[in-house]
Order: sequence, then C-alpha cells, then structure tokens
Amino acid sequence: MSNQKFSQEFYERWEHLLSTVEISDVPIEYISEIVVVFENDNTTVFDVTAMLASGAKPKHIEAQIEDFLSDHDHEIDHVNFHINIPVIATEVHAKTKKLLGK
Repeated sequence: MSNQKFSQEFYERWEHLLSTVEISDVPIEYISEIVVVFENDNTTVFDVTAMLASGAKPKHIEAQIEDFLSDHDHEIDHVNFHINIPVIATEVHAKTKKLLGK
C-alpha cells in the first residue's frame, strides 16, 4: 500500500477520471471500502483497506464479500464501491515510469 500524501486537487482529478471509466472487474486491492445499502436504509461497510492491512488475503476478502452479497441479495438496494485512489495512482505512476524507462 502507498504511504504517499496527495492533495485534494489530486484526488478530485483522479475521481473525475475514474468516474468516466466503465469498470466491470476491479482487483480488491484497488477498493478502499464497499458500502452495502439495504432496502430499509441500513448499511454494512466492508473496510477493505483495513482488512488488507490486517493481513487478510485478497481472495479471502473477495469470497467473504461475495458470500455476504449472495446471502442478502433479496434485501440489498444498492452497493457502492469506493476506489482506493492513492493505490491506483501510485501503481499507474510506477508502471508509467517503467514503461517510459525512467
């Protein structure tokens, strides 16, 4: 995970960029949290960043969340996925530097 600090403007630019991309499959490492909103307006939050930091394996986290969503499918109104912008930005920056040979 990244320890870099980013400005609010940086976050806003990345949020805008990512909002224009249709995402169908995102590695769990790129998600900071998943918020499940039920039809009765109750919510359940999966803090993916904390789960990863505690040492949980990505496949285990994915399975846990998939099982939860499947078990509660009939009660869920919608699910919000919050992208971990610092992780994505750091990885894109590193891969870009490598690609450009810098």
